[in-house]
Amino acid sequence: MNLKQFASIGILVTGLGFLGLESVDAKTPLQTSYTVAQTIKPSPIYETFKLTHSFDGIVYESVLKMEGHSGVMRTRYFNPITRKITVVRQTMKLDSTPQGLVIYGYNPVDDVTNKPISYSPDNYLISIRPDGSVFLHCDDQGQCSNVDVE
Repeated sequence: MNLKQFASIGILVTGLGFLGLESVDAKTPLQTSYTVAQTIKPSPIYETFKLTHSFDGIVYESVLKMEGHSGVMRTRYFNPITRKITVVRQTMKLDSTPQGLVIYGYNPVDDVTNKPISYSPDNYLISIRPDGSVFLHCDDQGQCSNVDVE
């Protein structure tokens, strides 16, 4: 996981008002202390989702296809710089935190030309809580919004 992806996950978690991963102190019979990091491997997801979010009035429509712990997402939006519809393809990875599942994107490319594109990768936090579910989007630049899921 690179620094941008780590920062994006931190933004997702902080954006919801949660703290990051905590460590667990463990003692041996000799009372020597050491730290054991919590690791949680999520169950694989085999599903296709239609996701919609927006920034500054621009609507981003995505189709995310997860096949286990990784997937591919195509996002269609109006690019105000080129004044055309752009389709971005990103590789997605599933991870888990104490706050829920995180699906983060990397390697955004133009879906037509397959060339790298200036697009901030998408990251999602999925949290099913007793008082309701949360599906939040934040990109690598820290722009966050709610997500409609079909």
